[in-house]
Amino acid sequence: MLRSVVGENIKSWDSKLPQVEFAHNHAKNRSLGFCPFQVVYGVVPRGPLDLTVVPDLTKMHGEAKDFVANLQEVHSAAKENLQLFAVRYKTAADKHRREVLFAAGDMVWVYLTRDRLPAHEYNKLKSRKIGPVKILEVINPNAYRLDLPPNIKTANVFNMKYMSPFRGDNNTQDSEANLLLPGET
Repeated sequence: MLRSVVGENIKSWDSKLPQVEFAHNHAKNRSLGFCPFQVVYGVVPRGPLDLTVVPDLTKMHGEAKDFVANLQEVHSAAKENLQLFAVRYKTAADKHRREVLFAAGDMVWVYLTRDRLPAHEYNKLKSRKIGPVKILEVINPNAYRLDLPPNIKTANVFNMKYMSPFRGDNNTQDSEANLLLPGET
Protein backbone atom coordinates (compact mmCIF):
# COMPACT_ATOMS: atom_id res chain seq x y z
CA MET A 1 0.00 0.00 0.00
CA LEU A 2 2.83 2.35 0.88
CA ARG A 3 4.55 1.63 -2.44
CA SER A 4 1.46 2.63 -4.42
CA VAL A 5 1.02 5.88 -2.46
CA VAL A 6 4.68 6.90 -2.68
CA GLY A 7 4.95 6.29 -6.43
CA GLU A 8 8.02 7.92 -8.00
CA ASN A 9 9.01 9.86 -4.84
CA ILE A 10 10.50 6.99 -2.88
CA LYS A 11 12.16 9.24 -0.31
CA SER A 12 8.83 10.74 0.71
CA TRP A 13 7.62 7.53 2.32
CA ASP A 14 7.76 8.98 5.85
CA SER A 15 5.37 11.81 4.97
CA LYS A 16 2.92 9.35 3.37
CA LEU A 17 2.98 6.87 6.26
CA PRO A 18 0.15 8.52 8.25
CA GLN A 19 -2.14 8.36 5.20
CA VAL A 20 -1.41 4.69 4.68
CA GLU A 21 -1.89 3.93 8.38
CA PHE A 22 -5.24 5.73 8.38
CA ALA A 23 -6.37 3.90 5.24
CA HIS A 24 -5.36 0.54 6.74
CA ASN A 25 -7.10 1.22 10.05
CA HIS A 26 -10.22 2.54 8.32
CA ALA A 27 -10.59 -0.24 5.73
CA LYS A 28 -13.05 -3.00 6.52
CA ASN A 29 -11.36 -6.40 6.80
CA ARG A 30 -13.03 -9.12 4.75
CA SER A 31 -12.58 -11.84 7.38
CA LEU A 32 -13.36 -9.76 10.47
CA GLY A 33 -16.18 -7.74 8.97
CA PHE A 34 -14.83 -4.69 10.84
CA CYS A 35 -11.91 -2.32 10.43
CA PRO A 36 -8.89 -3.09 12.66
CA PHE A 37 -9.26 0.20 14.56
CA GLN A 38 -12.86 -0.66 15.45
CA VAL A 39 -11.89 -4.10 16.77
CA VAL A 40 -9.21 -2.63 19.03
CA TYR A 41 -10.82 0.62 20.16
CA GLY A 42 -14.54 0.00 19.62
CA VAL A 43 -15.13 2.97 17.29
CA VAL A 44 -14.62 3.66 13.61
CA PRO A 45 -11.87 6.27 13.18
CA ARG A 46 -13.11 9.69 12.18
CA GLY A 47 -12.11 10.86 8.74
CA PRO A 48 -11.78 14.40 7.35
CA LEU A 49 -15.46 14.47 6.36
CA ASP A 50 -16.54 13.54 9.88
CA LEU A 51 -14.60 16.48 11.28
CA THR A 52 -16.23 19.11 9.06
CA VAL A 53 -19.63 18.67 10.66
CA VAL A 54 -20.29 19.67 14.26
CA PRO A 55 -19.82 16.47 16.23
CA ASP A 56 -22.73 14.91 18.06
CA LEU A 57 -21.96 15.44 21.74
CA THR A 58 -23.99 12.41 22.83
CA LYS A 59 -21.75 10.26 20.64
CA MET A 60 -18.60 11.65 22.18
CA HIS A 61 -19.76 11.63 25.81
CA GLY A 62 -21.77 8.41 25.95
CA GLU A 63 -21.79 6.23 29.03
CA ALA A 64 -18.89 3.89 29.63
CA LYS A 65 -21.27 0.94 29.90
CA ASP A 66 -22.57 1.57 26.39
CA PHE A 67 -19.02 1.82 25.12
CA VAL A 68 -17.99 -1.47 26.76
CA ALA A 69 -21.15 -3.21 25.56
CA ASN A 70 -20.56 -1.96 22.02
CA LEU A 71 -16.93 -3.10 22.14
CA GLN A 72 -17.98 -6.56 23.36
CA GLU A 73 -20.52 -6.81 20.52
CA VAL A 74 -17.83 -5.89 18.00
CA HIS A 75 -15.45 -8.50 19.45
CA SER A 76 -18.07 -11.25 19.44
CA ALA A 77 -19.16 -10.41 15.89
CA ALA A 78 -15.52 -10.31 14.75
CA LYS A 79 -14.89 -13.69 16.39
CA GLU A 80 -17.94 -15.20 14.66
CA ASN A 81 -16.81 -13.75 11.32
CA LEU A 82 -13.31 -15.17 11.79
CA GLN A 83 -14.69 -18.62 12.61
CA LEU A 84 -16.94 -18.49 9.54
CA PHE A 85 -14.08 -17.47 7.28
CA ALA A 86 -11.75 -20.06 8.82
CA VAL A 87 -14.25 -22.75 7.82
CA ARG A 88 -14.46 -21.29 4.30
CA TYR A 89 -10.67 -21.13 3.95
CA LYS A 90 -10.30 -24.70 5.24
CA THR A 91 -12.92 -25.97 2.77
CA ALA A 92 -11.13 -24.25 -0.10
CA ALA A 93 -7.72 -25.57 1.01
CA ASP A 94 -9.02 -29.12 1.49
CA LYS A 95 -10.06 -29.27 -2.17
CA HIS A 96 -6.35 -29.43 -3.07
CA ARG A 97 -5.30 -31.92 -0.39
CA ARG A 98 -5.18 -35.65 -0.64
CA GLU A 99 -5.66 -38.04 2.24
CA VAL A 100 -3.40 -41.06 1.84
CA LEU A 101 -2.72 -43.28 4.81
CA PHE A 102 -0.04 -45.92 4.68
CA ALA A 103 0.47 -48.88 6.99
CA ALA A 104 3.62 -50.65 8.11
CA GLY A 105 4.67 -53.10 5.41
CA ASP A 106 3.21 -51.08 2.50
CA MET A 107 5.42 -50.39 -0.49
CA VAL A 108 5.81 -46.79 -1.64
CA TRP A 109 7.72 -44.58 -4.05
CA VAL A 110 9.89 -41.98 -2.29
CA TYR A 111 10.97 -38.63 -3.75
CA LEU A 112 14.36 -37.33 -2.72
CA THR A 113 14.63 -33.56 -2.57
CA ARG A 114 17.83 -31.65 -3.18
CA ASP A 115 18.41 -31.04 0.53
CA ARG A 116 18.30 -34.79 1.25
CA LEU A 117 21.33 -35.53 -0.91
CA PRO A 118 24.96 -34.56 -0.34
CA ALA A 119 26.18 -31.77 -2.65
CA HIS A 120 28.50 -34.04 -4.64
CA GLU A 121 25.72 -36.59 -5.27
CA TYR A 122 23.02 -34.17 -6.41
CA ASN A 123 22.39 -34.01 -10.12
CA LYS A 124 19.30 -32.28 -11.46
CA LEU A 125 19.00 -34.79 -14.31
CA LYS A 126 19.19 -37.82 -12.04
CA SER A 127 15.95 -39.55 -11.09
CA ARG A 128 14.75 -38.35 -7.72
CA LYS A 129 12.30 -41.17 -7.19
CA ILE A 130 13.45 -44.31 -5.46
CA GLY A 131 11.55 -47.43 -4.73
CA PRO A 132 9.60 -49.38 -4.21
CA VAL A 133 10.53 -48.93 -0.55
CA LYS A 134 8.96 -50.71 2.40
CA ILE A 135 7.42 -48.76 5.30
CA LEU A 136 8.92 -49.94 8.59
CA GLU A 137 6.97 -47.80 11.05
CA VAL A 138 4.11 -45.32 11.08
CA ILE A 139 5.22 -42.47 13.35
CA ASN A 140 2.06 -40.41 12.73
CA PRO A 141 -0.22 -39.87 9.70
CA ASN A 142 2.36 -37.48 8.21
CA ALA A 143 5.66 -39.17 9.11
CA TYR A 144 6.85 -42.65 8.19
CA ARG A 145 10.08 -44.56 8.82
CA LEU A 146 11.24 -46.34 5.64
CA ASP A 147 13.63 -49.17 4.79
CA LEU A 148 15.93 -47.24 2.45
CA PRO A 149 18.56 -48.91 0.29
CA PRO A 150 22.08 -48.81 1.82
CA ASN A 151 23.41 -46.49 -0.92
CA ILE A 152 21.02 -43.69 0.16
CA LYS A 153 22.78 -41.67 2.85
CA THR A 154 19.90 -39.72 4.38
CA ALA A 155 17.49 -39.96 7.29
CA ASN A 156 14.91 -42.69 6.90
CA VAL A 157 11.92 -40.64 8.15
CA PHE A 158 9.82 -39.03 5.41
CA ASN A 159 6.77 -36.81 5.26
CA MET A 160 3.85 -38.33 3.39
CA LYS A 161 3.99 -35.57 0.76
CA TYR A 162 7.23 -37.10 -0.53
CA MET A 163 5.66 -40.55 -0.90
CA SER A 164 3.16 -42.12 -3.27
CA PRO A 165 1.71 -45.62 -3.18
CA PHE A 166 3.41 -48.34 -5.18
CA ARG A 167 1.13 -50.45 -7.30
CA GLY A 168 2.65 -53.86 -8.00
CA ASP A 169 1.23 -54.01 -11.52
CA ASN A 170 4.16 -52.02 -12.91
CA ASN A 171 7.52 -53.78 -13.18
CA THR A 172 9.62 -50.78 -14.25
CA GLN A 173 11.07 -49.17 -11.16
CA ASP A 174 11.83 -45.86 -12.87
CA SER A 175 8.39 -45.50 -14.41
CA GLU A 176 6.39 -42.34 -13.81
CA ALA A 177 3.13 -44.28 -14.18
CA ASN A 178 2.86 -45.01 -10.44
CA LEU A 179 3.26 -41.41 -9.29
CA LEU A 180 -0.40 -40.39 -9.26
CA LEU A 181 -3.40 -41.58 -7.32
CA PRO A 182 -6.50 -42.65 -9.27
CA GLY A 183 -8.30 -39.59 -10.60
CA GLU A 184 -5.26 -37.27 -10.38
CA THR A 185 -3.73 -35.66 -13.45
